Amino acid sequence: MPLITLPNKSNRTFDKSLTVEELASDISPSLAKAAIAAKIDGKLVDASESIVKDCKVEILTSKDPEGLEVLRHSCAHLLAHALKQLYPEVKLAIGPVIEDGFYYDINLEKSITDDDLKRIEKRMELLAKKKYQIVREIVTRKKALDVFKSRSEPYKLEIIKEIPKDEIIALYHHEEYIDMCRGPHLTSTKFLNFFKLMKVSGSYWKGDSKNQQLQRIYGTAWDTKDNLKSYLH
Repeated sequence: MPLITLPNKSNRTFDKSLTVEELASDISPSLAKAAIAAKIDGKLVDASESIVKDCKVEILTSKDPEGLEVLRHSCAHLLAHALKQLYPEVKLAIGPVIEDGFYYDINLEKSITDDDLKRIEKRMELLAKKKYQIVREIVTRKKALDVFKSRSEPYKLEIIKEIPKDEIIALYHHEEYIDMCRGPHLTSTKFLNFFKLMKVSGSYWKGDSKNQQLQRIYGTAWDTKDNLKSYLH
């Protein structure tokens, strides 16, 4: 029977565990539509996270700085999803959030051009409009290795081998696409409406010039059309 304390110091008690999304729905329909992540006792989590004990919960939307970072991180995964559909042979490295946006490092024999960026962005838009669910799955190290061996993703395999034994490994499923990440991420692509791919540059795996040279695709993502337009201007 978790006792949940909200930022305004009000309390809500439930007779069973519930997810952050369910809590948002209980608070208000508008918050349910806007909730994309949360902080439980100060820890940033997915909106699909279960609340099982007494805690403090802050529900985040894309208006919150940390919520916007979650949106951008998921947009990096959307970019990788589009890349895998357009270039099945691409090898994915990492796709973190940066100031005002995100990037994804990839190994692809073809050099990505400005025309390619437009094509990739169009595919991202098509995928986002499907409003598909993004599902988080906690897996064993063995399963993670098996998944990325089957998907021929050498960089992901290398990352898995460097994860400490006591650390949780999470996979995020987007239809046929699978990525690995600490998260948190959106629970649906319905929030990904205002983004733009910006440029391509060179990079190296793990930032070491002795390693494989990669291509880095940069993008930006925002909570509203006006904010995206303002940033691009």
